[in-house]
Order: sequence, then C-alpha cells, then structure tokens
Amino acid sequence: MQAQTAKPAERPQDIGAAWDQLIAGPIAAAPADPALVPVQSTTKTSDVGDFLNHFFFETRTNYERFQTNFTGNPTYSGVINAPDTGTFNPAGIPSTAAFQPGSNRVESFISTGTRGYGSDRVNTHFSLRYRQDINKVRIGSPAENVVETSYGSRLWEFLDATVEINSKPTDGALAGSSLQFGRLNVYGAELASFDGVSVSFNKPGYDLTLFGGRRFSFFSDPRQRGIGGANLNIKINPTTSVELETLWYIKGSNRVIVRKRLNDRWVVRSSLRAYGGAPVDFDAFGIYSSRSGRDTLRFGFFQKLTDKDYTFDYTSDVKDLAAKNPLYRLYLGPISQYSQLNAEAHRQILGNLRAGAAFVVRRLNNRINEGPYDTSFEDYRFNGQYFPFRKIETFFEYHQRNSDRLSPLSVTTLDNLSSTGETSVKDLTGEIRRAFGEGKYSLSGGVYYRRISMQDAFFYLNNLHRSGLLGSAWVRLDSRTRAYFDYSLDNDFYLFRPDLKNSQVFRLGVNWKY
Repeated sequence: MQAQTAKPAERPQDIGAAWDQLIAGPIAAAPADPALVPVQSTTKTSDVGDFLNHFFFETRTNYERFQTNFTGNPTYSGVINAPDTGTFNPAGIPSTAAFQPGSNRVESFISTGTRGYGSDRVNTHFSLRYRQDINKVRIGSPAENVVETSYGSRLWEFLDATVEINSKPTDGALAGSSLQFGRLNVYGAELASFDGVSVSFNKPGYDLTLFGGRRFSFFSDPRQRGIGGANLNIKINPTTSVELETLWYIKGSNRVIVRKRLNDRWVVRSSLRAYGGAPVDFDAFGIYSSRSGRDTLRFGFFQKLTDKDYTFDYTSDVKDLAAKNPLYRLYLGPISQYSQLNAEAHRQILGNLRAGAAFVVRRLNNRINEGPYDTSFEDYRFNGQYFPFRKIETFFEYHQRNSDRLSPLSVTTLDNLSSTGETSVKDLTGEIRRAFGEGKYSLSGGVYYRRISMQDAFFYLNNLHRSGLLGSAWVRLDSRTRAYFDYSLDNDFYLFRPDLKNSQVFRLGVNWKY
C-alpha cells in the first residue's frame, strides 16, 4: 500500500469568521451601557518606570566626632604637649599631635543594583564605602585612622561590582547554573576578593562553584595577583553532605566539611583544614534545639594540629611592591598548638525572661610555647534578657576571662614578651531599650564596669578599673528613611598614657532605602 503524502496542518479557523459563514446576514450589535461597562484606559509603562520596578538602592551615611580629653601628664616615654621648636626641651620630647583632642569624620556605605531588568536572567549589584576626615588628623593623634594613609585623607573602596546571569529550569543541562563576573567576594576555604569570574552549578546531587581572577587590595600592591579556587558540596542524602572548599593563592588552603542532621533536634558538623599541604585545624560542632523551642545548646571542640599556619590571613606571605610599604606583613610568630572546648546554652524561662551562659576553655599543648598572643585561658559569660513591661527591654551580662600566664620573674632579656599581657578581665554590662509610637521611635542607654589585671617584666597591675556609658536613639521618618544617634563615654584608664580624663564618641547618621 502506497504511503500517502502528509498534508500540512491546517490553521484553526477564527471563531468569529466561522459564525460569519454560518449566519449570512450580520446582526447589528447593541451599544454597550457605559454604566455597566466602563471605558478601560490603557497606560503605557515608561522605560523609567519599568527600571524603578527592578531597581534597589540602600545607603547609610554618618558623621562621627571623636573627642579625647587629657590630664596633661606626659607619656611614659617622656612626650609632652608642647610645640617642637627645634631646640632641646629639658621637660621632655615635644609633640602636640599626640595630644590632639579630637577629630571629625564622615563615612558612607552604598549598595545598589537591579533584579531582572532587561532580562529576568540578569541581576546586578554594586557596593561602595567612602570615608573622609573633615579636619586634619595629625600623625600620632589618638584618633588617627587608616584614612590618613590615603591622599587627601579620603578613601574610596569599591567593595563589590557584579553582573549575575542565571539559568532557567528549561535550559536543559545548564539548568541550575549561574555566572558572575566583576568584582567578587567568594566565601570558602578563605574569603577570596578578586576581579574575575565565578561559575556555579546547583544540581540535585551536588553544588559546585569555580572561581578565579586577579586579587584586589585597597592598602597594598601585592606581587602575586592570580587567585582561584572551588567549592564542591556533595549531597549524599537529605540529611548528610560532604563539602570540599579549596583556595589557590601562593599556598593551597583546603577544608573538608561533613554535615549531618541526626533528627529534628540535633545537627552535627566536623571539618579538617590544611594549609600549604600541612594539616592545621580540626573541629567538631553540634547544635541542639528542644521540641518546644525554649532551649538551645551549641557546643564544639577545636584542635590546632600544627603551627604551619599564618598569624593574620592567607595573604601574609605576599611581597608588597608598594613604594610606601615595601616590607612583609608584621610577623608575630607561629601559632602555638592548643585544644579548645566551648559551649553556649539559652533557655526561655518565662514569656518575658530569657537567660544564657557560655564558656570557652583553651589549653596550650606545651606551655613553653606561650607568648603575649598565645596563652591558656578560661572565658565565661552569663546574660539575660527581660521585658518588664510592653515595649521595654532590658539586657545584662557578666563576663570574666582568666589567662594562665607564666611568671615574668623567669624573663632574662628585655625583648622577651612571652609572659606579658592581661591575667584577668571582668566586665559587667547593663542596657535598657524603650520603643515609642508603635515602633517609630526607640531610645536605649547602658553602662559598663570593667576591672583588668596585667603583668610584664617590671610591674604587676591588679584590678585596674574603668567604666563608661552609652546611649542611642533612632526615629523612622518614613517607610524608607531612618535617622539615628549614638553616644559613648569611656573614663580614664590608668595604664594608658598620655593620661586620659575621658574619651567620647558622637555618631549621627541616616539610613535610606529604595
């Protein structure tokens, strides 16, 4: 039987045309009653209006005033508040900059971008921070800041500038993927900040992110710029996952993380980190939440496996090519091996009362390796949150830290600081907050009291005390704008010289969001 030639599919006939063919004479349409069928007006959406529907903008701008009052006493090294005349001053070393009473500074943070503008696949994000001194802050002033290292005492920091292109579920093998390029900040084995590209894949069995580019820095000119890495999370089952985080920059930094949800109340996690091919960190962590949600418990164990680590961050080994900063980063010595145990618990005792406690205990594996920044210690915190009346919140906390330092009597050289540092710190803090006008206004105030004991090769300084107060207020001007004010006052602290009467900080700012 001979196959018939397939005919092209006929286009469905318009229903109106079909009725016209069925009824030879058209029926006159009755005019519509305007009371029953109101006239519909069509408004054309402008390009500007469409852009604003996809645009977001948030800014935080504040003015800061730092005020320091001195007693007039010289520093321990003999610096006095007197002009430098170029001739010998038997009273001491003249320097008015060390006694500059205050400074004024402005700071602004901007975050802006679009969501789905032009294409529902495309998102953009830009963030910028700007800081500038209003008055000249001299070198050696108590208010000196990193801003003074920049030309004109102003600092622009382009923190983020990215374009993100996302896939759709109908994209087949590319479904669940996304591409980002620009100035990126990627979290993984370390925080990687670079100008480059990041590609992510979110699949039912795994999540994968690959990234790489040119490292950027605001305060240096590093010789090594190339940086890259990857994050791979394997979803073994709905309750278990294994993640590998890696970063490649001068030395490799790698971390393996295992997460497991035991049931609705228990979650555990453990990780192992290596740096430069040597294992350096191991930790285990757990979270418990009661059925009622009134109790939570967090606990963990951390072990510093070797001292083949860095003191600041993974960029410590980079050579700086900047003319003003040609040396390597300040080196404080290797990190001593230690074991650390920590726990934190919270309980909702009453409907208006919540209490919590936490502790951290660290022990050096070998006390001979003790230094001013590495020592065994115990750290305890007890706090509570109480709502005595509607719209009133009170908070209090007691904190104590005891450091187990070696006796400084065994020190034989002046440059040996191994036993120098604090031996005890005790803090007591209280704060109260009050909301007004259905949450349109808020006032808060607080006080603190601190006692510190310290030691070095020459002195035992026990129970040095200081206290201070703080206050803040904010008001919601409209749905997009909030203004705030902060104030803090610290009194004299005997250890610091030049001798301070007090130090104050005023901060006034505005938050605006679109």
